[in-house]
Amino acid sequence: MPRLLRWLPALILIPIALVAFLPSKPDPVVIPSVFRWRNSYWLEGDEQQAIERNGIQRVYMKLLDIDWNSAHGAHPVSSVRVPYQWRSYYHDSGAWTDRVELVPSIYITNNTFLKIGDAEVDELARNLLRKLRMECPAKIHGVMLDCDWTAKTKAKFFRLTRIMNDSLDVPLTATIRLHQYAQPKKTGVPPADRGMLMPYNVGRITEPGNVNSIFDRATAEPYFASSKPYPLPLDIGLPAFSWGVQFRKGAFVGILHETQVQQAMHAGLLSGETYGTLQVVNEDQRVMPELHVGDVIRVEQMTPDVIAQVAELARSAGNSDTVAVAYFESGAGTFQRMSVDEVRAGFQRFGTIRPGGYFDQERQLLLEQAATDTAAWWEADSTALPVDSTDR
Repeated sequence: MPRLLRWLPALILIPIALVAFLPSKPDPVVIPSVFRWRNSYWLEGDEQQAIERNGIQRVYMKLLDIDWNSAHGAHPVSSVRVPYQWRSYYHDSGAWTDRVELVPSIYITNNTFLKIGDAEVDELARNLLRKLRMECPAKIHGVMLDCDWTAKTKAKFFRLTRIMNDSLDVPLTATIRLHQYAQPKKTGVPPADRGMLMPYNVGRITEPGNVNSIFDRATAEPYFASSKPYPLPLDIGLPAFSWGVQFRKGAFVGILHETQVQQAMHAGLLSGETYGTLQVVNEDQRVMPELHVGDVIRVEQMTPDVIAQVAELARSAGNSDTVAVAYFESGAGTFQRMSVDEVRAGFQRFGTIRPGGYFDQERQLLLEQAATDTAAWWEADSTALPVDSTDR
């Protein structure tokens, strides 16, 4: 026994030393991405500039919103054409088709799956596949389905996901909310190729007071308590938007988009802190009939510091050697006001940015061209110039 004890320190230290010399695991490759969730048929100038300025390599573009009503069943309540950057309707491709990856995305309400049966699920899947073939260019880099399914609707949503995945020749992604991420055994795992984790919108939005329902770290942290990786490879969505939460006599009324809050402020309908609590002091039925005097608007804003908290928390969910990190969304003033360094910092928290992005290459060429143009001009040698004494 004494001899064994003499060798015990060496037996402990040797494995530690061997582990230290093992090659470290390389950082994941990050695909800089953004959501495009507008209903307009074209990219606004500010949207396009933000995509170009930040070297975005992939865009998850909302193509359809699907809901249910008794008259039409499951049907589109909004439909968006693919912008001309990816598809000219005179030609199949656009200027960005081979330069910026396009992932058409479809949002489906949970209520839709509460109302429809299996036969209608199959019909919806066929209609969605037909719409994708009609609207999308020949070259896309995936399809995304966005639905906050529940225990009651998961079987039907998974049925639709399976049918579509079997019919597509590109990867299918399903969005994953935090409650679905934290309890995969309870909520199930969709039969998709990848998941897009949405680590935000878990706060109590209907609760009055000074809260931020977009992201509250104390509320979000418990969802990341498990050390087990999620069964699907995960991409990550980061919130870069703001909104206004409307209350009337203390009761939740609804959500105002960032542009609606700004419109109401410019019309003189609101009074209070720009990024705090606002009160409706005037009414204008032509501008915003939904606002009544006395209503309270709580403005919830995402700042670069809060987005960094989201990214830091979501890093623990990483389970793939390649991860798309997508800001939500390109049309939001919050995203457009972020500096290039702030946007890139969010990407770099998850790994190494994938090289070869078209806009990064274009920017580098412009910098090199500017350097060449500057070098072509040199200061004249004044000693070699004739001096005319009459000019003095």
